[in-house]
Parts: sequence; C-alpha cells; structure tokens
Amino acid sequence: MKVVWLGWEEVYTTRRVQQAAKDRGLGLDVYNIHDISFIVEGQQAAVMGDGRNLLETYDGLVVRTFYPYISEALTIARLFRDAGKVVMDQSLTDEGYAVSKMHDHLVMTQHGIPNPRTWQLFNPRQVEARAEQLTYPCLLKGVHGARGEHIYLIHNAEQLQRRLWHYPCGELMLQEFLPAEEDYRLLVIGYQALPVMVSRKPPQGDFRTNYSVGGRFVGRDLGEFPGFKELSEAAARALRREFTGVDIRMKSDQPMVLEVNRQPDFEGFERATKFDVASEVVKYIQKRLGM
Repeated sequence: MKVVWLGWEEVYTTRRVQQAAKDRGLGLDVYNIHDISFIVEGQQAAVMGDGRNLLETYDGLVVRTFYPYISEALTIARLFRDAGKVVMDQSLTDEGYAVSKMHDHLVMTQHGIPNPRTWQLFNPRQVEARAEQLTYPCLLKGVHGARGEHIYLIHNAEQLQRRLWHYPCGELMLQEFLPAEEDYRLLVIGYQALPVMVSRKPPQGDFRTNYSVGGRFVGRDLGEFPGFKELSEAAARALRREFTGVDIRMKSDQPMVLEVNRQPDFEGFERATKFDVASEVVKYIQKRLGM
C-alpha cells in the first residue's frame, strides 16, 4: 500500500512520519502542492507528480497543507475520493469543503462544545459597531492562520481599526481573550486522545503559546485533567478530524476549546512528552487502508 502525504517535506512532523512509515512497511511519499499538476486532455483527467498519475499510483491521500492553494488541495482530495481511494480527513470530501476557523467554531457550538465567543464580520459598519461593544483585550485572528501567524492581542478600538486596515474585511475574526498563565494541547488520532498531553506557556513578552513562536511545552499525563479527554474527542468527532491537535484554555473553571487544528505539527509535543506520535499516526493510516 502506498499513500501521498500532501505537505511540506522539510518540517519535523513530515520527516518523523516518513521514518515511522518506513519502519512499519508503509509506502509514504511526500508531495508539496508545487510538485503537482492537473492535466485535462481530451477525455483524460489526471493529477500528476514526478511524471506519474497519482490517482493510479497511490491507494490513499493524507492532506496536510492547504493555504494558499485551498481550492487546489480540496480538488485533489475530491479526485482521490472519486477514484475510490482513502482520504484523510474523510470530512474534506463530504462536508461541503469548508476550511475556516469560523466554520469550526460554528460547528462546535452546534454540538454543545464550549468555545470562546467569536465573530467574523464582513461589513466595516458591523466591525465599528462591534468594536464599541467588545471587552478589551480581545483577539484578532486570521480565519486561515496557523502556527501563531495572523493573531493579535488588541487592547482598544483604535488599535483594532489600525490592525484591520491591513486586511480585507472578513479575513480576520474577533474573539474574546481568555487570560490564563497556560493553555493545553492534546493530540487526537482516530478520535482517540493520546494518553499524554502538554501544557503551554508563552515566551516572555508574547501572549502566544505556539511552539513555532517559542512557547514552552511541558509534558503532562492526560489523567491529571478530568474531562479533557472527553472534550477533545468530542471536538474531533464534531469536526470529523481524524488526526488533530485540540487546544484548550480555562475560563474560570470551565475548559474551552480554542481550536481543533487540521494540520497539527508535533515537534514540541514529542520533545516534551517523549511519546512516539509519528508511529501512532502511521498505525492509524494503515488501519484506514485496511492493512
């Protein structure tokens, strides 16, 4: 069995999964979106990479990259599905192709999963009206951001307007800020949370806890945090994320889901917990392939 891992070859997570796949006898080839081309000639349609028709060569697809080629990545997923291949996440091919953090918050709310108050506004007048009603500080986040990019801590309405000026209206969403010394990252694979997790603290002078911006990770046992396992698994099921990172922060004594990451990197997680996440990912891929 062979699968395409659609992602960035140079990142830690990809390298670790490549090695785990080799160790477990799974053929896993990494393609970046720039390595792929679509070809339509006469009645023939193909997704090509390295001179091969990927739809004919591979048994499955794991989508790990979207932005800025969201439509193209989703097209590849749909074509693999239509060819009878396994696609992860399966929801990419049957939920209406929605890739948006706002979409995630709407779905979580529909499923009763506690998450911060969030607004995505498309009209400047709506933004102005909301700015007068907000409690500051608040967060301004890109609806397609990742790894701590396009996220800002906003302290007043004037600062909000200055920041919004740099983006087309609708590309950012407003969210209440939950002040806390730390938050938490759980990894959920096949809708089952791993038995370990991490607490995350921001680096000095920052509010973000992402590993990519210097967040400090400490390995923890999942059993230390009652309710986190059930909450993270419920969030993964609601959004049908087969391999996801669930971020949780406390609001008083209530755990709130900040995000259910489609493409979690796990360098900081593995280094802090010493847990072999890569092998668990590969085991699940093999399960989906029927190996």
